[in-house]
Amino acid sequence: MSVYDELLPHVKKPSRYLGYEINAAAKDLSKVTVKVALAFPDLYEIGMSHQGLKILYHILNSRPDSAAERVFIPDEDYIALLEERGLELCSLESQLPLSRFDLVGFTLQYELSYTNILHMLRLGGIPLRREERGEKDPFVIAGGPCAFNPEPLADFFDAVVLGDGEEVILEIVEAYRRHRKEGGERTDYLERLAGIEGVYVPSFFEVRDGLAEVRPLLDGCTTVTGRLVENLDVAPYPTRPVVPFMEIVHDRLTVEVARGCTRGCRFCQAGCICR
Repeated sequence: MSVYDELLPHVKKPSRYLGYEINAAAKDLSKVTVKVALAFPDLYEIGMSHQGLKILYHILNSRPDSAAERVFIPDEDYIALLEERGLELCSLESQLPLSRFDLVGFTLQYELSYTNILHMLRLGGIPLRREERGEKDPFVIAGGPCAFNPEPLADFFDAVVLGDGEEVILEIVEAYRRHRKEGGERTDYLERLAGIEGVYVPSFFEVRDGLAEVRPLLDGCTTVTGRLVENLDVAPYPTRPVVPFMEIVHDRLTVEVARGCTRGCRFCQAGCICR
């Protein structure tokens, strides 16, 4: 029994933190090149209802050289125990601390979860601001619908993905694999990311007066356009999703038949992003 398992009898809904669910990935992290933490800044039962997380989890764990593990923000009782015992926030699958992953990817689903992102970084032992991170710290990347306005959180992310993630996530992982193989500094990998369509690297841009003026600081890095999966019929999709032990918010099997909406109602974020 690990030190994290010892916490479970003292918290509400301990099945949130088990990580041994049916179809959960159980890779040997010593045999993979890239370790990715898929971080959802809300409770387990909400994050496990998000289909995008399941899709990325399936894609990354289908590669032999990469491993994706999940991490959600714990409830207040679990957070109190982590802080009391001086433990870092860790992943569900292998109980690896967040600070020991290569890439940490957050999904920006709604603005009210933004403070949870900062809380998770602090609990995970990762410096909050990107300029404070060193060569041994993971790269913190964001995606999701709210990423289309990344500036409110730009100081905390090394890179932000705009648009659909199915294709770009593989390019991000492949760029990191090459970075590890060829060596180099932290900024070298960021330059690789800046060359990927749909990836915004905040440190390579100067933003003034909100978004009134955006000035590129890197040659060849001018405009960032969102990524779009053209054909959902051939896009990778999880056929063996993780089955939670507890009841989650959307406690059912989800099948995606369309993405976005053609109506474009002004109050609807999804309809305006994916028409």
